[in-house]
Order: sequence, then structure tokens, then C-alpha cells
Amino acid sequence: MKFRLTPPDLSERLPELRRGYFTGLDRTPEPVSIDLRPGLLVTQRDAPDSGRLHVPFPVEGFGMPFVSTATLAERSRPFDLTVELARGKLFDVRGQAADWRHMGLHLPNEVSAPLAEAIRAFSRAVTCDDPARAASFARASLAASFRAGEQLTATYTTQVIRKRLEHAAKLPTLLGCGLNADPVGSPWAESLVGVINAARLRCSWAELAPTEGRYRWEALDAQIEWCQSQNLMPMAGPILEFRPSSFPDWLWLWAGDVEAISSMAIDLVRQAVTRYKGKLGHWHLVARPASGDVLGMSEEEQIRLAARCVQVAHQVDPVTPLIVDFDQPWAEWLGSSPFRIGPLHVADSLSRAEIGLAGVGLEVAPGFSAPGSHMRDLFEFSRMLDLFALLNQPLHVTIALPSTRGKDPQSSGELKVERRQWPGAPTPDSQRDMAARWIALAVAKPYVRSVIWTHATDAAPHVFPHAGLFDAEGQAKPLMAWLQEFRASYLL
Repeated sequence: MKFRLTPPDLSERLPELRRGYFTGLDRTPEPVSIDLRPGLLVTQRDAPDSGRLHVPFPVEGFGMPFVSTATLAERSRPFDLTVELARGKLFDVRGQAADWRHMGLHLPNEVSAPLAEAIRAFSRAVTCDDPARAASFARASLAASFRAGEQLTATYTTQVIRKRLEHAAKLPTLLGCGLNADPVGSPWAESLVGVINAARLRCSWAELAPTEGRYRWEALDAQIEWCQSQNLMPMAGPILEFRPSSFPDWLWLWAGDVEAISSMAIDLVRQAVTRYKGKLGHWHLVARPASGDVLGMSEEEQIRLAARCVQVAHQVDPVTPLIVDFDQPWAEWLGSSPFRIGPLHVADSLSRAEIGLAGVGLEVAPGFSAPGSHMRDLFEFSRMLDLFALLNQPLHVTIALPSTRGKDPQSSGELKVERRQWPGAPTPDSQRDMAARWIALAVAKPYVRSVIWTHATDAAPHVFPHAGLFDAEGQAKPLMAWLQEFRASYLL
């Protein structure tokens, strides 16, 4: 397929277009070769089937999120990229609005007005003979569709929460936070206790077994005891996280020996689950399987090891729910990776295997470099959650959003806030505003059982830069006050 770029220098100003991918009916990204030429984007892929092209594209007020066309069939003459992106977004928002309205959702003027504006602008775009004017109308339609989608999803959130509260005084969804430092005696931990009702405790292989053959349980023991003393549900994990820094240094001597690594991982899981049987609310047992090469293990080998660990843990403790967490749930990386299965299908395979899996975790970190995801809007977050809900498994959502950008000495590796993807420089206030919408939406979904903020403090080691509830100086960010009010109003 070919797509006309207007203006022609868009190919130079938007090198991010090379990150594009196609999806078919199952919404799984598939590889595509993208060639950018002056005024033209040319795609080549193996399958000749109809599909949707997804590319990063600037949208006024929304940064540079991924935007998709409607379903297109191959043809000889070029499509107009901006017009087709406007068509795809308008199609999605109108379709979702119709579905929710059929379910009883009332659409206020804040939704219908920008939706009508998007329709008018799109009509002008497709009936205009001048490519420059057509692109201008299409960009206006795209921006209006994004505003309509944002308002539509916010309206859905408000009305669904209100409806659910008609049957219960408070919602049972867990609101948690990752404890990335010792909470005992920490001022930030004392402030956090009245805000959350669950805590996720770190217990990576590197922390539990820094020396081969010797396990260290003291830190995890103390954190579980602290949670119990504060009436917080303790959730632990992951033990097995397919991320290089989560493995102990000595394990890399075994890289490529899948049998040996698997044997040691299973032994660690068996001992940990046995030790903490009956003491945890959830085990987030495995994280990030089959999303990248690590320890020389193939995609299939990582999936088999994840399944075996869950099976062994369930045999030891058949009561505590076992969860596998997936990063980058939109899976845009599949468009350029040798790995081909993707988180949705891995989760589906593990769910069908009857190994004792009791939930699927999704790590949502828009606007970060990998293992974060490319920027998406609230509307696409809702669609992604609904897609994973088809697994018929409870979902556990972990969210990370930055409060600023720039170097974070405590964050993981080269991971960074992607400046060009954001509509403006992230601030503590913008973190609060965006997090409020995303957390409330996740809580509104009845199949989401827990919402976990990625980590507590930026002063201790963490994965996502500047995403804590407390800054590096220990000061609470504005999001803390919103969380406290939200929990008091809606959650147990």
C-alpha cells in the first residue's frame, strides 16, 4: 500500500512513521517494511489481506500518539495518509459511542459537539480536491475525534462508577502501590497508608538470591509484616521477571543453558511460595514473558518456563491467586521483533493451559521508551482493556506516568520519557490529571480487580523515570491528594 504525505516534507519531519505496523481482524501487530520518500509512504508486508495501518502522528493537544486508519484493501493508487487516519479514528469513536449508547450511556454535549465537528471536518476533507486543504481538514477532524473520544471515555467512567455504586456502598477494586524501598520508618510510607489498600512488594530473583544457592528472605518477611500491621493487602512479585537487571549476576554464567535456568527458577518459585503460603493476597509470579531476548531463551522457552512456574506454584499453594504480568500490552514492538506471539496470545495460551493462572497483569506506561509503550489516549486505553477482557480472566493493571522529564539517576538503564510523544513537558499537575482519568477508568471496568501505581518514591531504584508518588526529595506529588480523595469516595 502507498500513502500520500501532505506536505511532502512530512517524511523528513516525522521519522517516527517508520515505527508503523499493520493489524488484521485480531488486532495483533504484524511486521511491515516502511519506506519513506518525499511525499510518499510505501508499505510492504507478506500478507495481501486487508488491514489497518498504525503510525505515530501528531494530533493537536495530544502529542504524537499512535493513530490507525480504517481497514484498507490493497490498491494501486495511493491513499491520503492524513485523511485515512482521520477516517479510522472517527470510525472507532462513533462505533464505540453507538455501542455504549445502546448500553444506556447518556452522551452529553461535551461528547456530541466535538463528534459533530469531527464529522463536518472529515466531510470537507474527503470532498476537497486540493490535497493541502484536504490534509488541513483531516487534521482538524482528527483532533476533534480525539477530543470526542477523551470526553466519551470520561463520561463512560463517571456513569459506570455511579451505576456500580447503586448496588454497593464502595467498590471492591484494590488500589495499590509498588514499594520500591523499605517502608519501615519512612515518612513517605506513613503518608501512603491512608491512601492505598494494597501494596506490591518487590522480590526479584536478584534480590532473593544475590548469591548462588543461598536465599535471602529477610527483607520480604519484614515488608509483609509491615503490610499486615498497616491493614494493607500484601501482593508480591515478580519472582521471575524477563528483564536483564532482575536476574542475579551469577545467573548470566548459565546463559543459553535453558534446562539449568529453568530448574533453578522452579526451585526458587517452589521455596518462595511454600514459605509465604497463606500470607499474601496475590502472587504476581512472572513478568514480561516473551517480549524480548534474555538469557539466550527463545520466545517459546520463556513461555514454557512461565507456565511451569505457575503450575508448580499452584501445586504448592492452590488458594493464593497467581498472576502473570505483561508489559507493552499494545505490542507495537511486534512490528519489528523476531518474536511473533505477543502478550494477548501468550496470556490466552496460559489461560487455556489449566495450570492455575488466576489473573492477567498489564503494565501500562505510555510515553516511555521500552519497556514502556508509545503514547496512547484514554479512549485507546479503554479499548485495550476491553480486548484483554476477552480472555475471561481478572485483570490487574499497573500504571506509570511521569511528573517531569530528563535524567533520573535512580531509574532503570537507558529508559527515558519520550519527549516528542507528549503534548507538552510532563509536570506533577499533568501527571495527576492524566493519572486521575486512567485510574478511574480502570476502576470503572468490573473485570479489573486491582490498579497498582508502579512505585512509591523516586528516591529509591525504580524502572520508570519520575513516575513515583513522591519525588527524589521525599515530597508528595499532587497525585497523592487525588488518590486519597478517590479512595475515600469510591473504594473500600
